[in-house]
Amino acid sequence: FCFTWAGARSTHGVCTGKVFYEVHITENLPVNFGHDHNETNPHVLRVGWSVDSSSFQLGEEPMSYGYGGTGRFSVNSKFSVYGESFGAGDVIGAMLDLDSSPATISYMKNGTWLGVAMPIHDYQVGNDKMALFPHILSKNSRFRVNFGQIDPWFPPPRGYTYIDKLPTYQRVRGLQEPDRFEDCEMIMIVGLPGAGKTSWGINMEKKHPEKRYNIIGSDTLIDRMKVMGLPRKRNYHGRWEVLIDKSMKCLNRLFRIACKKKRNYILDQTNVYASARKRKMKDFQKFYRIAAVLQPDNTELEMRSYKRTHEDGKFVPEDAVRDMKANFTLPTYEENLFDRIDFIELPKELAEPLVRQ
Repeated sequence: FCFTWAGARSTHGVCTGKVFYEVHITENLPVNFGHDHNETNPHVLRVGWSVDSSSFQLGEEPMSYGYGGTGRFSVNSKFSVYGESFGAGDVIGAMLDLDSSPATISYMKNGTWLGVAMPIHDYQVGNDKMALFPHILSKNSRFRVNFGQIDPWFPPPRGYTYIDKLPTYQRVRGLQEPDRFEDCEMIMIVGLPGAGKTSWGINMEKKHPEKRYNIIGSDTLIDRMKVMGLPRKRNYHGRWEVLIDKSMKCLNRLFRIACKKKRNYILDQTNVYASARKRKMKDFQKFYRIAAVLQPDNTELEMRSYKRTHEDGKFVPEDAVRDMKANFTLPTYEENLFDRIDFIELPKELAEPLVRQ
């Protein structure tokens, strides 16, 4: 997990006023990147604001603004020099001014104002859908947050109010988690490498923002390892297959965590072995469990597999693919694992003979 960013967003945001919160970086956590890799910035924190509909990768999407410990400010994965570097022991104050025209985002470091990081042109003040929420993205850094529930570490400039001190009617509530595990979905995608599983999962996430699906898969995990918004593969000095192996171990840990959280999940792995499906689903019995089978025809599968290997650079050994094909079984209701089984591409009557080949 030391390669991976982890983000957290507050439950309440704002669409009016001048608002402030503080983050104290308390500790650099122990890390082990391996003897064959030298991480340039092993401990980094990014502090800022984002709309509730954006991902947790602060500063890497539109309407997601972050100031990082390397002295860079970013939005939509565009990084620019700003302020100073910061790290363990420092306190960063995040200021959002929605009263000014244009609205602005600025920061303080240990009580010293660093200037405006970015004006937000055409911001629709008072529009709940554009409310901005405190957001922190961390890589191997422990931190504390002061929304105003404790005394200031460094008081905000005149006119700014801690977000926790605002009256309830001035705050916007973010999307809430389901009330019960029975209201949560676990969608297990089933399909061979190159069948289109990751693309389908991402499209589901975009089509149903109200469900806020959490995608669990190796591609998604590696996407959380970006360096300055760029893919990790360009910034890794060791053997790539070793990092992939470590990622699989991380995924197993994520399964154990996920089943205890009331959220909606999409499991983006091949899941072609009946034994693997049983092992992974056993801890999600309280969830509404769906199998999403992606089985295109052979011509389409070959075309997608070629693209996956030659354009996306994702390689699966031929021996592994042959083994999956030889042992591929479609999910059935007799397995007692799923409440629903959806065939996304070919219908069941056409998918079955292909899988048996």
